[in-house]
Amino acid sequence: MKEVIWIDDTGRKRRSLIKDTDGLEMARYGVPSEPPNIREIDMDAVFNEIEAMQYDRGLFDWRAANNDPGGMQACINVFKKEFLRLYRDK
Repeated sequence: MKEVIWIDDTGRKRRSLIKDTDGLEMARYGVPSEPPNIREIDMDAVFNEIEAMQYDRGLFDWRAANNDPGGMQACINVFKKEFLRLYRDK
């Protein structure tokens, strides 16, 4: 078996396992071997948590964001936490 990365009809990259003797045209029929689906993240919940954190950290403008790099990283970590959860639960 070999791994192949290909692009589906919607333009999204995919990865499949196909027989060593199969050509790339067989990729769509192969065994899916993909990363977790990022579209499973509840982005509304992520946005709500980030928005609350912006208030909690006082991140109301550019100056505040620049003066609190830890606050900006905390906001980014909200998404990162959910992204990593997908990998953990896969």
